Amino acid sequence: LCQKYIPLCAAMSTVCEGIAKEYERNFGVKSVVITNATDFKDLKPVETKGNLIRMIHHGAAIAERHIDLMISMMDLLDERFSLDLMLIPTQPEYLEEIKEMIKDKSNIRLLPPVATEEISSFTNGYDIGLFLLPPVNFNYEYALPNKLFEFIQARLAIAIGPSPEMARFVKTYDLGVIADDFTPEALAKKIQALDKPAIAHFKAQAHKHALELSSERNRQKIKEVVEALLSGKK
Repeated sequence: LCQKYIPLCAAMSTVCEGIAKEYERNFGVKSVVITNATDFKDLKPVETKGNLIRMIHHGAAIAERHIDLMISMMDLLDERFSLDLMLIPTQPEYLEEIKEMIKDKSNIRLLPPVATEEISSFTNGYDIGLFLLPPVNFNYEYALPNKLFEFIQARLAIAIGPSPEMARFVKTYDLGVIADDFTPEALAKKIQALDKPAIAHFKAQAHKHALELSSERNRQKIKEVVEALLSGKK
């Protein structure tokens, strides 16, 4: 498909720098990077309440994403931390497995999903957006998912594994912590070291860069690409 149809395209976009480089390496095409950024939300960071640090992970219940690793990680954190999972039943049988995994865990809850456009507002009251995604395939290795941008719009601190595309944003904008590897132990070590001032700092960084990292920039990039094509430029 790529060999046949990419040469027929006047312009092409993809979701992150890593995949763009792979398209160029394999097919000689330069892609415009249009991220999965969500719309800007006019929210403010919410102060961490008391001694409780609330974490949220939202997305699809897919076995290949190994949500069980984040569940296992919760056994390694102290009583300050809790995790809410807000999952779409993409694989209903895996969601049932998750329910079984967490049934005896007092620090993990399963929540019903909300509409996509409501995610950032709904999760604004949390402290940390959590995502540990082992690179079990090409797309997961280069993942730069919409949930990362929804964490930013929700003004959350971010805790992730060393996924290169996500890590680039977290490092560049000082948005949170990155584990040294994809094990529950490695991410737990980073999260366990967080305190209220550190979380407040990362939330403030998300607030500072929320507009810059929203869909506004993508809209402008798409407009520029279309204008260039209509004017006969590439």
